[in-house]
Amino acid sequence: MIDWDKIFAKSDEVTTLEMHTRHVITAGMNLIERLPFTAAEKTYWKEKLLRCAILHDLGKLHSDFQRRLNGDKDVNIRHEIISLWFCENFLNLPEDELFAIATHHKGIINERSTKRLEDAVLKDDMEYHFSNARHLLNYETLVSWLKVFDYDIDTFQNQPNSQIHKERIKILRASHQHKVINIKEERKNLSFMRALLIASDHIGSARKEENIPTYKKINLKDFQPQKNGRFFEFRAFQQKMQDIISDAILHAPTGSGKTEAALSWVLVNQTENARLFYLLPYTASINAMVKRLSIIYGADKVTALHSKTLDFFYQQLANEDSNVDKTSVEIAQEARSKKALSAELFYPVKVATLHQILRTSLKGKGWELSLYDYKNAIFIIDEFHTYDALLTGLLLASIKLFRKLFNAKFLFMSATIPNFMLDIIIKEIFEGDYTKLIRPNPQIESDKAILDRKRHILFCQPDKYISDSVELIREYLAKGKSVLVIVNNVKTAQDLYKTIGFNKSVRLLHSGFHKRDRSKIEESITHENEQERPQLLIATQAVEVSLDIDYDIAFIENAPIDALIQRFGRVNRAGKKGQAPVFLFENITGNTPFYDIEVLSQTWTSLYKLDKQSLSEQDLIEVCNDVYTNGYNKTQNEDFEKGLSNSTIKDYEENWIAGDWRDWVEDAIESNNKKIDVLCYNLITPFKQHIKNKEYIEANQLLVSVYFYEVKEKFIDEENNVIVAQNLFYHNIVGYTQLGDTFDSISF
Repeated sequence: MIDWDKIFAKSDEVTTLEMHTRHVITAGMNLIERLPFTAAEKTYWKEKLLRCAILHDLGKLHSDFQRRLNGDKDVNIRHEIISLWFCENFLNLPEDELFAIATHHKGIINERSTKRLEDAVLKDDMEYHFSNARHLLNYETLVSWLKVFDYDIDTFQNQPNSQIHKERIKILRASHQHKVINIKEERKNLSFMRALLIASDHIGSARKEENIPTYKKINLKDFQPQKNGRFFEFRAFQQKMQDIISDAILHAPTGSGKTEAALSWVLVNQTENARLFYLLPYTASINAMVKRLSIIYGADKVTALHSKTLDFFYQQLANEDSNVDKTSVEIAQEARSKKALSAELFYPVKVATLHQILRTSLKGKGWELSLYDYKNAIFIIDEFHTYDALLTGLLLASIKLFRKLFNAKFLFMSATIPNFMLDIIIKEIFEGDYTKLIRPNPQIESDKAILDRKRHILFCQPDKYISDSVELIREYLAKGKSVLVIVNNVKTAQDLYKTIGFNKSVRLLHSGFHKRDRSKIEESITHENEQERPQLLIATQAVEVSLDIDYDIAFIENAPIDALIQRFGRVNRAGKKGQAPVFLFENITGNTPFYDIEVLSQTWTSLYKLDKQSLSEQDLIEVCNDVYTNGYNKTQNEDFEKGLSNSTIKDYEENWIAGDWRDWVEDAIESNNKKIDVLCYNLITPFKQHIKNKEYIEANQLLVSVYFYEVKEKFIDEENNVIVAQNLFYHNIVGYTQLGDTFDSISF
């Protein structure tokens, strides 16, 4: 007779198999209540998930698995395959439930990929584990386990097989699954069951089964502009969004209240328990939006989803007063838990990068979890003009797919949409229906005020560099004006910092800072008390990312018009400072390989026509259309078509293989990033100290992202798996520099 109180599921010597199973059952039942299911769907899935949850970890009773929990690293056993063995031999379960139990930890067999199930696990290993524990692997054990949960299900007793059935092995093999199950709807069912069990297992393991947040339906008062309790009327275009119960495109100026307009659209399109996805191109803007939406929805319902999510959560938790007595290791553990749940069926509001969404349409790891996340979901795609041609094509192809599969709705939103891009979106997504395009109406006073608003006077500086105007910058600073300087590369920003020599309130913002300092800088320049913000900010294009800053005067290097519109929007943002001077310099210091030369030239030519004029939003829109009159060039158009006709997305349903994913997805869409993470040589000591203290997140935050050609001398610290750049010196004021560059230290 098995004493189930002595069979453990975890190595903590506390969590028994029964305890963990009950956690997973509770997680599953609560999760189903919080997903956008009908009453009938809830009943259907609860019945199936209960069976899977009870049986999914039964294989952990094997003595070899219990030995491994006790620290025996020589033991190799896949407990989920033992669980499958029990179900195969003594129960008559549907194929999707058997599949979910078998694959709730690892993907199916794929010769091209590692860390998957393997043939040996299902054959020879299974035979070994069977022969090694016949006293446990039998009919009586299953009956005993079912009695623990008082669960009544038909069983049958016969002579068990020593291996997993051959036909089932074919289903667990990527190259054979579609041959054994040739009806795609049945293969889809495998994925649906698998995703639900995985999510329930993860949530139960994290002990969050009683804390799964429910989507909150928002109302107008949640986001209506107000000050000191006094509410202000919505602008006309914002009110119009409250009547759009469909997909739409919003084209409105920076600072006009696009977020309130987007939430107005959410208000009328939200449905019971359906998820909200807010897509932004940069991590800084995502983190800021998480904070904003947390005020509206509640912090427990909103998460970030991007490549630096762990750092975001760590910083967020470290700044909470309730965590003041916790160690950094404890905070890191909680941050990892939040990061894991951010990708699960847990948070109803997710602010994410496009890459996280493309992982679903390109069938990257974890794509099946989105089968529930995206059902009836609403997507806000903000600042989509920043995506290159390939990503834009992939985005539009994905939206077509998601509308078809999930009944999802989409709002495109930007201040900078060239006409050619509008035409593409309306043609590809909205079948040529231009009524989907919403803009502020110049015939209505509240909208007209935004469109006619002239916040800037443009002063073009032909054949000049920003460095030629250092004295003018100093004069403005001496008069107490706040000054924003924006250049196109890190070295130029650092040199200007040194040349201007302003020793009061100054900050640099660029990609050459490590994560810890970058977070501090962003917090400083967006401080709630504007008097605490730096008077002088010298930045690269990193400042374009929806950071809520507002300067008096700007000195800006030439850049593509869409980037300049974003930069202009960081000056006199609210339009309450009269007309702020913006100095635009034709000459660019250093290389800018990421900008198209033709676009730079056309931008300068078009803006030079407006020299010494006050700029309206309409002026900038016209310049944008002028620069991009011909749309994508030949190479860009080829990239766009490549993304739009991507075969994985196009044949998504026909080539559906449950439990499989494509390892190359992230590389395929991020391969244009030629930067590497390195440790500057002078940070070796604090890095190793963090490692010694098991403060791994803090250690990782000391790495900087640099172009590979900047690392001229290096060595590999194999013990810590990090590249040490011996020619790079890190300075907390200016970021990384080449050895030999010197900067005077100024404390913040």
